[in-house]
This record gives sequence, structure tokens and C-alpha cells, in this order.
Amino acid sequence: MADDLQCLRCGGDLEEGYIPEFTGYGPCEMPWVEGRPEKSFWSGLKINDRRRLKTHTYRCTRCGRLESFAHEAFE
Repeated sequence: MADDLQCLRCGGDLEEGYIPEFTGYGPCEMPWVEGRPEKSFWSGLKINDRRRLKTHTYRCTRCGRLESFAHEAFE
């Protein structure tokens, strides 16, 4: 997919990567979660039955801009 993606800012090529989240269990990928964040006393944020999608992040090789995508097909 990255082969046909271009930066929206400068038109440079995008390279695939990811932004890890560091938890007490080690690094993991950050998903996209639908809706606004809602605080939870026990877990930080309430996620419950909200839809979650895997994210794909790309970095422009020219200007450094990051662009993330969360398409249903990525699940």
C-alpha cells in the first residue's frame, strides 16, 4: 500500500512504520478506537464494546510528516 501513497504536505514518498505503546507488558501496537475518550478509574480509559481497528502509520521520507490509517481491511 505504501508504494502508491504520497505525503499530503510535500508529495514525498511514504515509508511504513508504527508507533509502539509501552505498557507494563512491553511494547504493543496502538489501535484506533471509535468515539471520544471516556475516563475509567480502573483502566485509564473505557473501551468496552467500542470498535477497534489496527492502525498503519507512514512517515514521509522528505519532510517527516506522519500519516496514520485505520481501514476496516487492515483488521
